[in-house]
Amino acid sequence: MPPPLPLTKHIAELTVLRAALLTRRVLSSATASPLSKHDATPVTKADFGAQALLMASLRGSFPHDGYVGEEDAEALRSDRQLADAVYALVMETCADFKEHESVNADPDDTVTSLPGPASREDMLDLLDLAGRGQPGPKGRYWVMDPVDGTASFLKGQQYAVALALVEDGREVLSVVCYPNLSLDQGIVAETSVDAHGCGVMLSCLRGEGTDYRKLSSEYSLPPARKLDRFPTPVNLSDLRFVDCLASKSSRLDVAGGIARQMGALPFPGVDLWSSHVRYAALMLGDEAQRGRHAMIRVPVGVRGAPSRACVWDHAGSQLLYKEMGGTVTDLEGREMDFGSGRTLAGNWGLVAAPEGVHGEVLRLVREWVERDPVIQGVDA
Repeated sequence: MPPPLPLTKHIAELTVLRAALLTRRVLSSATASPLSKHDATPVTKADFGAQALLMASLRGSFPHDGYVGEEDAEALRSDRQLADAVYALVMETCADFKEHESVNADPDDTVTSLPGPASREDMLDLLDLAGRGQPGPKGRYWVMDPVDGTASFLKGQQYAVALALVEDGREVLSVVCYPNLSLDQGIVAETSVDAHGCGVMLSCLRGEGTDYRKLSSEYSLPPARKLDRFPTPVNLSDLRFVDCLASKSSRLDVAGGIARQMGALPFPGVDLWSSHVRYAALMLGDEAQRGRHAMIRVPVGVRGAPSRACVWDHAGSQLLYKEMGGTVTDLEGREMDFGSGRTLAGNWGLVAAPEGVHGEVLRLVREWVERDPVIQGVDA
C-alpha cells in the first residue's frame, strides 16, 4: 500500500531537491563537458547523476510503481571512467544531503532519509529501469526528466528537473524545479539566473492548487505558498506567446501567423529552449503578466503523424499549469494522454492557454491547420 498522497508529494519534493542540488554542483564546476547521445543531443554527468538520484529515492520509497525516464545506462556501461565519475558524483551528493538531513530534521517529519544507490552496478540498473520504462493506459508510474534543457544548462542558462506521478494516463502529482531561475526581474528568461540559491520549485497534487518555493542553497525545503489562479485576459491581444525560435519540430510560421492575427505581438513574447521552462513562463512572472501567456505546438509534417513529443518533456508541468487555471489540449481538443508510451502518441500537437480563452485560441489554430496544405498532406 503506497503512502498517502500528501506524504508522497513531500517525498517527491525532497527527491527533486536532492537531484537539483546535484545539477547545481555540476553547473558550478568545470566538469560539465558534454557527450553526444545517439540523437546528437548533449548529455552530461548531471543528466545521469540526477536521474540516478531520482530513481534511488523512488525505488526505495515506492517499489511497486513503474518508472519512465529519459536516460538509460548504455553510455555508462561502455565507458567505465564515465560511470565511475557519475557514481562518485551521486555518492558525494547523497552523503552531503544525508548530513544536512540530520541537521535540518523536523521532529514531526516522517521522512528521515532518502536512499541512494547501493553500488555502481545498482546505479546502472536503476538508470536502465527508468530509461527502458514504458507508460501504459493503466497503473501508476513516475515520469522524470533529470535535466530538461541540457543545451541551455551547458550555457549556464535555464533548465528544469521534472517529476510527475501518473495514474491511468493522468497526472496526479507534480514537482518541477528550475535550479537556475531567479524571478527578481519579474520574468522568466534565459538570462534570469539565480547566482546564489537553487532557483524555484513548483509542486502540486491534482485539485489542490500549485505550491511555490524559492530555494536557497541549503539542503532543506522552505515553507511553500499557494499561487493564485490566473485572472482572465480581456482579449486575445493581451496574450504573449511562449516558444523556442531554435525549434525544428514545431511550425513556427503557423504559430507566428496566429499571433499576428490576434495582435499578440511580438512573437514570441518569450523565447526559451527547455520545454519545462516554457511552461514556467506560462505560470510565473510579475503580477501584471500572470495568466497572459499561451503556447502553441503545431508539429512539423502531416496531420496525425506519429508524435515525437516525449512524455518527460511535458508530464508534471501540465498539471501545475492546469492547477493555476490553464487549459492544455492537443490540436483536436483532446485531453493529453500520458499512457500511450514514451511519446505523446495519443495526441497531435498542443495548445496551452488560460482557460477563459483556450477555446478561442484552439479555434484559430484549427482554422490555420485546415488551410495549410503541408499539414493536410496536399501538394502546394
